[in-house]
Amino acid sequence: MNIFTDGLTVLSNQIWTVFSILLAILWGQILITALLRKIFKDQLTNSDYMSLGLAGWILPVTFFSMLLFAGVFLFGEIAKVIISSLAVLALIYALVIQRLNRLPFFAGIAFVGVFAISLILQLAFIKKMLLPSYFDSAEHYRIIKYFSEYYASSGGSFPLVNYYHLGFHLLSATVAHVFHLSIVDAMLVFGQVILAILPFSLFFIVKQETGSTIAAVFTCLLAGVGWHMPAHVVDWGKYPTLFSLIGIHFILNIGYLICKHSQRKPERFALSWLFGLSVFVSALLHTRSIIIFVFMGISFLLMIWRKRLPLLFQRLVFALVTLLLIAEIIAVQNRSVFALLFETYIGQDIYATGLVIFLFIFSALAFPDLTFFLLVLLSLMMAGLFVPVTGVLGYGTLTLLDRPYVQMLLYLPLSMFGGLGLAGLHQFIQRFSFHPRLLSKLVNLLLIGIVILNAGVNHSFYSSDCCQIASHDDLSAIHWMDNMLPREVTVLIASANLYVTSLESPDTLTGVDGGIWVAPLISRKTAPMRGDVNFEQPEIHAEICKKNFGYIYVGGTSQSFNALQLDRHADWYQVAFSLPAAKVYQVIGCG
Repeated sequence: MNIFTDGLTVLSNQIWTVFSILLAILWGQILITALLRKIFKDQLTNSDYMSLGLAGWILPVTFFSMLLFAGVFLFGEIAKVIISSLAVLALIYALVIQRLNRLPFFAGIAFVGVFAISLILQLAFIKKMLLPSYFDSAEHYRIIKYFSEYYASSGGSFPLVNYYHLGFHLLSATVAHVFHLSIVDAMLVFGQVILAILPFSLFFIVKQETGSTIAAVFTCLLAGVGWHMPAHVVDWGKYPTLFSLIGIHFILNIGYLICKHSQRKPERFALSWLFGLSVFVSALLHTRSIIIFVFMGISFLLMIWRKRLPLLFQRLVFALVTLLLIAEIIAVQNRSVFALLFETYIGQDIYATGLVIFLFIFSALAFPDLTFFLLVLLSLMMAGLFVPVTGVLGYGTLTLLDRPYVQMLLYLPLSMFGGLGLAGLHQFIQRFSFHPRLLSKLVNLLLIGIVILNAGVNHSFYSSDCCQIASHDDLSAIHWMDNMLPREVTVLIASANLYVTSLESPDTLTGVDGGIWVAPLISRKTAPMRGDVNFEQPEIHAEICKKNFGYIYVGGTSQSFNALQLDRHADWYQVAFSLPAAKVYQVIGCG
């Protein structure tokens, strides 16, 4: 397939969805940039404000979603008109504050061009997708659908007390409702648009720390195409995680600003409030991001403590943390449940990873404080895989962080190590080279070329087939069920054990085929059962009858129920709907 042709095809088919989402992001970006300009005035460049705004947009958009939902809950339809009018007025005021400040012409052209390419590449990812990937997406769809129906009816209850990613679902439902988007299109496109803009928000901190534009650009390049993460977050349906990455980037930048402007009381006061609000919003988007912020705080305190030590002890502490991280990596590799953590980083993306390991040396030499901060943060993230937590929101025993979450976040410190390391390498060249400017340019071309070549050869710009659990046959089967099955029926669907931490119970099951979409799409009750169950055993049929499961759904994945077993017992299971990759059986013979 031609990646650019596919991306443009998706763009043309989803032009209104893309435009609507970009409009919402632009509104939030303008508001947060105006606020930052009010605080710092001319202390930061237009590029700095652009980078900060491309992460900070999540704050005003999330607060608008919360305000609109609360307004509808309290006052009904009139609240939509009033709050939408206030949003327009806020935009006009923000534009007046910014006085139409903009990037220099060539910088603006470069940004638009790179963003357009990034967006097209990301949109190609969903060319083959009918529904969002993996089992998580079905649950996210269900909750977004609830909020959307609430907006339509302006009434109802709030029965989601046992779920903790409400910020993402409320934001998505609000954007879908305001711009009249389908939930599936909103989920698919929103995720890819965020992936397109996410790397740009790392420009600010590296540029501020190093003073090097090329190092900041290199950081963004690594974050965008250096590794399979974060692009393949959506393969696992981790949309709340993806949204929380925006918040994590913004908080990292705001924390850096607080450190740099700690002596200025007005700026420190305003930034502290902004920091607190950002933590609140990120926690709404994904609760586990709170753990990352705690780890950031610990890393910052250890960085300050280390700076006060004599030089010899500073180096010793740095070496000890490095050895601790190596020990944690070995421990992770020896646990089967964590085997996938480094799979792509040391497999398909080994060139980018190896390059960053090389640049880490120069990062540590030239920028030891920020490098140490990131190193401690990385070590704490690894440690979070092993720390048990019990009794949280009724979810049983968990760990502070799970394997997918850490796997998704590894790109962040690695990308920054790369940018800092490139700036440090430039400093090294300046000291020991006879032609430092020429050699620096050659190094830049070489390193950027390695990253782009690695992306072109090893990076998959399309969704993984392993995570596409719903096919056209599944959609046909679900449509038939919606028309033919009574509302009160319970459908048995195939499931398997879920292992993302080291502490899951064997009873933790999750859907493995298109049956997982029966409940959210057509509001029929479903019940999970392991996909390797033997339907030919009389006790299994008796159990199904006892629990009053009326129908059995068989999808087309390798972990679905065995249709041959059901076919061999026509006196127990009768075919009600049949396509090659999706079948529905009615349970009979229950006496």
